[in-house]
Formats: sequence, structure tokens, C-alpha cells
Amino acid sequence: MTVFKKRSIGLGLLFVVLAAGGVAFTQGKAKEPKAEDKNTPRKLEFAAADLAVVTLRPLDQSIPINGALQAVNHASLRSKVSAQVDQVLVREGEEVKAGQILARFDASNIVAQLNERQSNLEMAKAELSLAEKTHGKNQTLQKQGFISGNAFDSSSSTLAVSLAKLKAIQAQVAVAKNAMDDMVLRAPIGGQISKRSIQPGEKVDQNSELFNIVDLSAMELQVAVPASQIAHVSAGQQAEFQVDGFNGKLFNGTVQRINPEVEKNSRAITVFIAVKNPAGALRSGMFAKGLLALGQSQAKLTIPNSAVQGGSTDPYVYSLENGKIAQRKVSLGSNDERSGLVEVTTGLNAGVKVLARKMDGIKPGMVATAVGG
Repeated sequence: MTVFKKRSIGLGLLFVVLAAGGVAFTQGKAKEPKAEDKNTPRKLEFAAADLAVVTLRPLDQSIPINGALQAVNHASLRSKVSAQVDQVLVREGEEVKAGQILARFDASNIVAQLNERQSNLEMAKAELSLAEKTHGKNQTLQKQGFISGNAFDSSSSTLAVSLAKLKAIQAQVAVAKNAMDDMVLRAPIGGQISKRSIQPGEKVDQNSELFNIVDLSAMELQVAVPASQIAHVSAGQQAEFQVDGFNGKLFNGTVQRINPEVEKNSRAITVFIAVKNPAGALRSGMFAKGLLALGQSQAKLTIPNSAVQGGSTDPYVYSLENGKIAQRKVSLGSNDERSGLVEVTTGLNAGVKVLARKMDGIKPGMVATAVGG
């Protein structure tokens, strides 16, 4: 290698080193913030959806309710006779009409009893007819003096016994006929079979459970209202509630009646809410949760519930005042769960803008503005 070439290589390396140093210097200057950027505070901008205005307005007053739904019309059928089940004509979940036959029992013994008592009835009628004729003849003979008074009294007694015997046997026949009717079980109401407790061929005793029927067209929601609030509840007030499994769908009901007594343990009063259910979507036993509307209050200062921070013990809000964030302690009053608003009794005036919900990193004194205003 020549001296010229060595010098050329050395100059080239020197040029590369100097170039790299120049780049490093330039990049270091770009990362250093300007003096004015360090001293300028960060300015927050809030969209209209981020803010709420303290507003004077009436609140919908309501109380939370929950309870179980029950069918207004339901029937529990029990056996009136001791007999063997001959036929069962319906299954659980099936629709039935009032008067429809549900099951039949073996009536062979009852039929035999009925036939025997009807025969006895015919005999008693014949005996009575003979006693009436004999008594009529004896009346004539007694008037003519052909028979003694004792003989006439005897015929009168025989007539009375025959009449009493006839009435007794007629009652026995009626009992047998009722027993025959009881061998055929009919639905007392229309609805759905919710429970079936018998199978063909089984022997059932008197008063055995047979079927349960529920009519889902009219439901009733039973809720417990604290005695301290019952003065605000009256028949005709509206309630709305939700039931699990319906994706938040709201159902409506009307207060129908109020129990006159207070429960000893809970100190609450049961309120019955009528619920129309023509499609049968609601089922007996479902748990409902909602609100009972009590009416509207007078106009009050209100803010969204979501604007309140600090919990129930030390509530406060962040407000936007004179271009900065301020923290205001507030006192809260009544709560409207339906609209999501709460009454502010102290700490805020009408027209003040507050942060509508909790936001991370917010501190009092931060510079802020509302976008567009």
C-alpha cells in the first residue's frame, strides 16, 4: 500500500467520525424541550358529553322494590275419593280449559253402590205408596168407627217411617252420584298444568295431591315496602321492573292493594302489584327488581349521579370555573334512580358546569375549557 492510499484512508475515517458526531449533536438538541414549553401548563379540553350543568328541575320520586311473581289464579287439585287411577289425559306444560277432563278413576265400586242404592230407593217408594194407601183407608174407617184409635195411630206411624226411609235412601243415592262425579277429575280453571303427581294404575288415597294449574294471563308481584314509606304508597300507582333472562326489558304493573298489617320481623308492609301477562312470558316464581313511582317532587338543584365522587360519606364534584378545575364539596338529597339524577342541597349553584363522570388524572387547579364554549 502506498503513502497516498494510507492518507486517503485516514482522511476518510476522520470524515466519517466527524459526520457521526455532528448527527449526535443535532439529535441531542431536538430532544431538549424549549424553555417556554416547560413553563406552559397543560390545558384540558372537555366535550359537551363530558360536562353536566347544575339544573333546577323536579325529580321523579320512587322507591326500589323486589319480590317474586305469582299467578293470581291457580288451583291445587286433590283427590276426593280413594280409588285407582284409570286414565291421565294431560301432561305438565299443557294448556287446559275450565271443565276439561284431566283424569278418570276406576268407578266400578261406586257404580255398584249407586245401583244398589237406586234399587233400595225404588223399594222405599213402593213401601211409601202402600203406607199412604193404608193410611188413607184407615182415616175413612176411623171416621166411620170401624177401627180403634190405636190402629189408626199405627198406620200413621208406618207412613211416617216409610217417608223418613225414602228420604234417607234418596240422600244415599245423591252421595253415590256425587262420588261418581268425583271419579272424573275436571279442571276448575283454565291455564297450564304446572305439576302432575299421578300415573295410570296408581292407587290414590283421599286428599292425595293430583295436579297444579296456573293461569299466567294475570300475575301479581308481592313486594315489601318499609313502614316509614308506606304513607306515600296508594292503589293505582305505577311500577316498572326487570326480570332476569329478558335482556333488560321493562315490565309494568299497578299497585292493586296494600296489606293492613306490618310484618313483625322486617317492619315492612306487603304491597300487591297487578301485572298483565297476556302472552304468558312471565312465569310464576320469577324474581323481579324495579322501582315504584311515587310522583314528582318540587323543583330541585340536580346533577347526574355519575358526577358525584368520594362516596356517600364525603361526596364532592369537580367543577369548571374561570377556566380551571375546582373541587366542590356537596350535600346530597333525594335520588331519582330512573333518570340517574340526584338532588344537591348545598355546595353548587344553578348553571355551574361539573364533570359528568369520574376521570383519571384530574386535579384541582388544572387549566381547562369546554370545547366550543
